[in-house]
Amino acid sequence: MKNKQWLGAKLALTSIGLAAAAMPAQAAFETITDSGTTVLKLCQGTEANRNPTTGVCKVTGNFPTGSTPGTFPGLSGSNWAVYATNNNQAVIANGTTIGNLDDRIWRNGSTTEYVFGFRLQMVNTLWTPPSASCSSTTPTYFEVNDMFRNGFTGRTGLQIAYRQGSAEEGAWFSGRTNQGLNEYATSPEGLNPARSTDWVNFRTDVNIDDPDAQSNANSAWMFVRVTLSTAPSSSAVANAIRLSEGGEEGQCKFSVNLNGLKP
Repeated sequence: MKNKQWLGAKLALTSIGLAAAAMPAQAAFETITDSGTTVLKLCQGTEANRNPTTGVCKVTGNFPTGSTPGTFPGLSGSNWAVYATNNNQAVIANGTTIGNLDDRIWRNGSTTEYVFGFRLQMVNTLWTPPSASCSSTTPTYFEVNDMFRNGFTGRTGLQIAYRQGSAEEGAWFSGRTNQGLNEYATSPEGLNPARSTDWVNFRTDVNIDDPDAQSNANSAWMFVRVTLSTAPSSSAVANAIRLSEGGEEGQCKFSVNLNGLKP
């Protein structure tokens, strides 16, 4: 009888262990590399396989929207609060407003730990590609394949994450580069574009009417966590953010530079 009880207990523990092993890891911020290869961190996936590693880089939960301290998704502590904002910035492509960008910095209490975050919201407006650089000037909906921000030269140990709401496009992968879709030889699947220690990229696919039939007009919030020796400016700086249409479905390759908050 004792042997049967022992065997039953062992089987129960084994079942619990197997179930625990099958559960995905807790979503959290992910460290991106500072040197060498691989440059890009695989998050949601690639064009050929969009969700091979579910939950990587993705955090869930609310974050503070003002000066009242609170928790931040995927991070410890309850003293996070908005440090600076650069919200509702018009995104203009060849003279047409195609969307709006929200840009924020959060700070963990009085520490030197900051999170830089931005989110894109497209509008229902066609834009006309410029004839000087595009093969077709047929009006179309702008597609953002990559979201970049700079100001990270000399900063190491950067961590990234995205927080995805309903009808929002997440990050396929992220890393320290200023090369996006079709801007380096092995795109879209390659994970080793030219490294740039100044820039952080988030590969995404934001389009209000995407030809691939997977339309999301808004991006997720894209986050970069960094520790700084001095407090960043609360004023936006020119050309701190770049949004790129990479021609995934044959569209014009075009970039929009925007003001942004920098470390």
